[in-house]
Order: sequence, then structure tokens, then C-alpha cells
Amino acid sequence: MTFTELIDKLEIWDEWQKGYIHHVPQFIQEAGTGKNWEDWDKEIFYEFFMRSADQCVSSLKQGYFTNAERELIKQNWPELSILLQRIALNQEEPLFETYHQIKELIRKCTDNNKKAATNRLIAGLQPQLLCTIVNEDKLGHLVYLLNTHVDDFKMELTYDWFKDSHNLLQIFKEKLDRDVFDIVTLPWQVYDYFQEQNTPSSTEQNDMSENKLDHQLRILEYKKQIILQGPPGTGKTRQAKELAIQLLGLDDIKELKDHPQFKLIQFHPSYTYEDFVRGIVAKPDEDGNGIIYEAENKVLGDFIKKACEHTRHNNTISSAVWLEEVFEDFKTSIEEELIANDHKIRLTNKLFLTHIGENSFHISSDGWKGDRLKFSEIIKLYQYDITEKEDTKNYHDLAKAVYHRTSYYFPVVEKFRNFVKDKPAPAPSPPGSQSDKYVLIIDEINRANLSSVLGELIYALEYRDKAVESVYEVDGKRELILPFNLYIIGTMNTADRSVGHIDYAVRRRFAFIDVLPEALVEDRHIHFNKEGFEKVSQLFSNGNVSGEFEAKDVQLGHSYFIAKTEDIRPDQTKEEIFRMKMNYEVVPILLEYVKDGVLIGDHDGKDIKAYINDLKINN
Repeated sequence: MTFTELIDKLEIWDEWQKGYIHHVPQFIQEAGTGKNWEDWDKEIFYEFFMRSADQCVSSLKQGYFTNAERELIKQNWPELSILLQRIALNQEEPLFETYHQIKELIRKCTDNNKKAATNRLIAGLQPQLLCTIVNEDKLGHLVYLLNTHVDDFKMELTYDWFKDSHNLLQIFKEKLDRDVFDIVTLPWQVYDYFQEQNTPSSTEQNDMSENKLDHQLRILEYKKQIILQGPPGTGKTRQAKELAIQLLGLDDIKELKDHPQFKLIQFHPSYTYEDFVRGIVAKPDEDGNGIIYEAENKVLGDFIKKACEHTRHNNTISSAVWLEEVFEDFKTSIEEELIANDHKIRLTNKLFLTHIGENSFHISSDGWKGDRLKFSEIIKLYQYDITEKEDTKNYHDLAKAVYHRTSYYFPVVEKFRNFVKDKPAPAPSPPGSQSDKYVLIIDEINRANLSSVLGELIYALEYRDKAVESVYEVDGKRELILPFNLYIIGTMNTADRSVGHIDYAVRRRFAFIDVLPEALVEDRHIHFNKEGFEKVSQLFSNGNVSGEFEAKDVQLGHSYFIAKTEDIRPDQTKEEIFRMKMNYEVVPILLEYVKDGVLIGDHDGKDIKAYINDLKINN
């Protein structure tokens, strides 16, 4: 299908077009004066700043400003009006810097980031330059649909809404050779057209799946951290694992198990920075002097360390994984030597290595209780090839105490050097290769307070390879660096009320990708309860969803209607599995939706609750 053939299928939405033509030129005129908000035309000011519901000129149904937010916008009007005026008086070229200034200013006036509402204001001021699809996810999805289904359409996303909005509208104008006021509704109409299409054939579906995966990978490569968001049962975690497989160059999900460069964790409401990044732990003192408290890396801190060290390719070491393994072998050889030599290994004329602790070697001499030499410092001295005491001052991550104890450390480091002579490190991987990548999946990422859990790493997410200072010191240093080879994939249940915990600072550092319900009737590896899926889907498409929610955020996903072929026992049928899922998974969730006010009203001539109960499958 060509672009022209697609447009020929559509009839302009006249009422919306008329409203746009009426309001937008007046909005530009009012903004161009720079006058106080009180002196604006009341109808225009209401349409763009005060409206709280219903359709507006840029097809925005939600995301309006609250009463408190409107008052703050009015208080900041002197600063805002200058920016609005600057855009209104320039209809020839996009003012990207000014757009972002407005976005930042309005963000200060809002409790949550009202991106769509802000985009609507800016798009209304330059109608020849910006598209009316003000929802950022929907704009990206439309570009994906056009790239996939239209033969003569090609557009690369920048993932900056202003630039993508501008580029998309210019393509529409160029291809149709018509004024923007004549085609203003068409981007939304094209989006709606694709949404209303029937499920594609199996071949198309497989192609779509591959294209979708490639699209998500491109976003992940660009942004480094994404969140797959959608209602329950849409396979978000499985999708995250599929992305991990592609990034790591694996063939199957089973290969992710115990893979050193992959980790999956799940957040929960009590999860903290001390659980995720770094924290203090109590340990028994190796000398038997009670309990000691030490800071140590947790899940992310440890993963960051491995990812950083994996890419540190120099003359001394090429792989942290190899080094850890060979040092474990070294400790085993020391243990065997201790057993064979009555628990004494001579290091110098007077100095002996006597036993191995949890994180250090113990040394002593006659008449001296001894000392402990940390494994981490021994490894660093080996890595940096340090043989002179003064050279330790050149490495800020070495513990300061090493300088005064080199006469103890150096004999052990030399022993380690001799041990690895016949165990050469593996050749370094080319930068950016699959073997260089680390993937962390955070399931249910929105269930924890992300701002608190991430701490200073909120900054590091945006500025990869830039050091940030942790509140805890580990291995003699406070610095933490998120490297470019560490990819973070979060999953988020949009039906969960706790999504509100993700604030603006965190949201703008992740790319959000919708994973929505889809009919899997052509998938030959499963049995799909098409009838049940369609009946439930109708509940979310016929006005039964409360205005507080979007249907796509709460509609039950396809996994509730699947019976996997390999999971059906000889004494079972697919119909039995469909019945169990419908009666004990789907119906209870739908009834909870009714109780919580998500689903409302009547459906198919029945009370909504009665309709849901009728979905149960009898034996």
C-alpha cells in the first residue's frame, strides 16, 4: 500500500477540522501580543489552558492541567508569555530550544509531567511545523506503523517529540501537497485506521513481531534503558528476555539462566537503595572480635563493577570475569599449599601466610599477631602492575593503607603473578560487540520508589560513563559509573496504581514502550481462546472503562487466553485449560476492576457485573 492509497481510504473529520481552524489562528494571535493572561480572549484561553475534559483542538483527551496547576501557570505567566510570543511570531522554522524552555517551565507548575498538554500548547502555536498527535508514545507508534505498512514511507525516529513531530508533519505536507489546515486530522486518522485493522495473517504477524523487536532494540541501543509498559498478561517480561537474547547474541531463553552478563530482579514496595546499589552489612570479624560493619556492592553496584571491568582492556587484564575465576583458582592453590605445609606459607624470611578469610589472606610472623591483606587490593596491585611503593599513590581507588603495607602485599601479589603466568587472559572483545554487553531486567519496576532506590544514579542514567559519588565507600572509592555496555530493561504494569511513583526525573531518563494485548490466533505453538479474548476485549472498547483510565492500560492481555501445546498433559484438553484460566484468573480480575471503579456501567444489555459472571465456562 502506498501513502496516497492509504489517505484515499480516509474522510476528513470535519468537526475537528473546523474547531482547529477556528481556535488555532486566534491562539497564535493572542500569544503573539505577549499580553497578560487576564487580557486574553476568554474562549481561547479556556480552550488551551483551562479545559478539563472532552476533545480539544489537538485530539488530547487526557493530560489537562488541574486547578492548582493552572494557578501556578498564571503566577509564572510573565516568564511563560515571552516564550509563547517568541514562537507565535515565528512561523517559518521550529524553535527547539524555546520548546524545551516552555516544557521545563510548565513542568515546575505541575505535579506530574503533563507532556501531552505542553506539547498541545506548542503545536498549536506553529501548526505548519508540528503535528497534532501530542502523545509521545502514539506518535512513535504511528511512525512505526507507517514504516512497516506503507511502501513509500520512511522516517527515522530521533525520540525527541518536537523533532519527530516536525519531521512527520513535513512528510505529510510534502506527499499530499496541501495546506496543513486541510490535512490537520489525517495523522490521527491514519493512527486510528491502523488500530481498527483486523489481526494480520500469520506471515504478517511474524514480520510485525520481528520489526517490533528490531524497533525496540534500536530504542534500547540509543537510550540504554527502557521500560516495557502495558496491562497485565501482555508478556512484558518475556519480551524483555527476548531483547536480552538479541543483545547477548544467544539462541534461546534457556541460555539466559546463570549467564554472567545477565540478571533479572523484581522490585517491591520495601526495596531500597541499600538493597539495590550499595549498603552496610554486618559480618563476623575474621579475628574473632565480634561484629564489624562494612559497605558492599549490592545487585546493581556489583553488576556495574563487572560491566566496567569487562571493558577495561589494557596490557595487564582483558576480562574481569577471567580475573575473578583465576583468582578463585589461586585461593584454592593457596589452601592446598597451607594444608600441605602445616598452615604456613613462607612469604619472606619472617613473614608467613597462615590462613584464608572471607575476603582476605591472613599473615603473621613470630611474636606478631599479624594482619589481613584484602583480595580486592591484591587484584588491583596485579591489574595496575605495581611493583614500587610510590606508584600506589597514582591510583585513587587503592586503599590508602596499601601504601604503608606494600612490604606485606607485594610478596602475595608476586606469588599471584607467578600463578597466572601459564594462564593468559582472553583476547579483548571489539567495543560494542555482543560479548561486551550486560543486561539487567527489573521486573515490576514501578512497585518501588524509583527516585529513592536509584539515588545519585538518576544522574548517571543520563550521563553514561560519568562518575557520580555514592553515599557508601566500597573498595576504597565512592565513585559509581554506569558504563555504555550496561543495558537496563524495566517492565511496568500500567493497571497498577503505584505507577504514580515514577516521577518526572526518572521518566525522562527511560524510553517507555507499549506492550499491548493482541490476538494470537495464527501462532501454531499455542492454542488461543479467541472467543474469550474477544468477549473480554469488548468490555474495554465499548465505553465501560472509567474516564480515570485508558483502556490500553487496563485491558487484560493475551496470556490469559493461551494454552501452550507443550504444557497440556495427556489427561487434559485445551478447553479445560481455557476454563480454568477464565474462571479463576480472568473473571476474578474483572470483578476486582468493577470493585475498584475501573469498569463501570452496563454491557450488552446487562449489568457489568452480571455480564462478567456470565463469562465463566461451565464444566
